[in-house]
Amino acid sequence: MLSVVVCGLGRFGLQVVEALRGCGCPVTVIADGSTSTERIERARAAGAEFVRGDFRTPAARTEANVAAAAAAVLTTSSDADNLEAALEIRGEAPGVRVVMRHSQPRLSRRFETDFGITAALAPADLAAGAFVEAALEAPATALGMRSIGRPVDIPRRPVRAEFVAIPLLLIGIYVGAIAVFRHTLNLTWVDATYFATTVVTTVGFGDINLHQAPDWVKLFGVVLMFAGVLLIAVTASLLAVFVVTGTADQLRNEFRARGLRNHVVVCGLGSVGTAVARDLYDRGHRVVVIDPTADDELHRETNPRCPVIVGDATRPVILHRAGIEHARALVACTSNDAVNLEIGLTAQTVAETRPSGQRLRVVLRCFEADLARRIHAVSDNYTLLSEAKITADVFVRQALGQAEG
Repeated sequence: MLSVVVCGLGRFGLQVVEALRGCGCPVTVIADGSTSTERIERARAAGAEFVRGDFRTPAARTEANVAAAAAAVLTTSSDADNLEAALEIRGEAPGVRVVMRHSQPRLSRRFETDFGITAALAPADLAAGAFVEAALEAPATALGMRSIGRPVDIPRRPVRAEFVAIPLLLIGIYVGAIAVFRHTLNLTWVDATYFATTVVTTVGFGDINLHQAPDWVKLFGVVLMFAGVLLIAVTASLLAVFVVTGTADQLRNEFRARGLRNHVVVCGLGSVGTAVARDLYDRGHRVVVIDPTADDELHRETNPRCPVIVGDATRPVILHRAGIEHARALVACTSNDAVNLEIGLTAQTVAETRPSGQRLRVVLRCFEADLARRIHAVSDNYTLLSEAKITADVFVRQALGQAEG
């Protein structure tokens, strides 16, 4: 049986190696000096050969005997490195099957048809369906959870003082001016409102004036003019800040999220989170996304489809803004197992106060198989999935030329 050369030994590469060895296929791994000793030992324990070097160089590929292999599988997280090596291998050994990891699924067909690459696959998109199916499983009616503390007291979103105090001050001065002009100039309420408005906005049409008014009223009018100019300028500046900094958009998203029912909260807008949110949306389900930042292309692409809440999903107040009280499930898919677990624990704690009486389904992305086994052994409140493990079999089938099953 011809061997398969695996280029790169990250977490995903190791899953591919172990899956290939599970099929009894000989495997040679090319990895550089930055590869952890633990992964090298696991690959060797699985029965793989190891070549140290840069898989982008002809020397490393020659030492691994790529030209005589059944397939080459490029598994690193660098799209550019994978594509560079794939094109080199296609030129050196046209008969070798080339399976390439790539983060842009919309380009897969072009890679395959234009460059002759056997398969260009995106693990995040391949695994998204499994996360979605886990999130959409019917939850149990009863909570079935032991209370682990007092109900979480979730504070309201703080409002910056200047956004409230300055408009209130402007309104107070405006209302006071109307009352003063109404009683000192013997104007109707409508005329007093009209005159106060012309003074505050410095329009001053001249049809009503303070020429015959008492001196203190004239001085009041002077102060009102300066106060009006100052407060309107400050209010305009605050309004610009409110819009430019994204505060208005954040409040709009929180309002949208809190109005949803039976939705799914997706935490983390990386490759997996984006794929999961897109899959849910395409299936017609309501989605809210939580992510610490909101200034890149992924957020601009996702926000029109579903609300994006900016914040740390390990904090109860952020989960509250995402409408966790009325959500059917939460999917935590950041790139950190510990963070995902903390998000899940926080979500389950907040969910104890849910009025619906239904258990919140919690699906966690997990890289470490041992952690997943330990949690599944002691609790059925969490479903832990690894997109690397889910998609490794797809890469193996493509490398071995097997039909999808």
